[in-house]
Amino acid sequence: MRDQRRLAGLSAAELAARIGRTTWCVYGIETGRMQPSLAVAAAAADALALPLESLLLDDLNEAA
Repeated sequence: MRDQRRLAGLSAAELAARIGRTTWCVYGIETGRMQPSLAVAAAAADALALPLESLLLDDLNEAA
């Protein structure tokens, strides 16, 4: 998710504000320490103007 956020020109704080979470939550998701709920993942995809599937697949590829 970090790559997509950066491509969108958003800071972690800006994305956090858009999805109603803390900056630390965004960092946790980006580093794999936290797993977002489906609702949070959908909000992040919407904030990044990406299909949810694209965001989830990218995160799976980064984990592999």
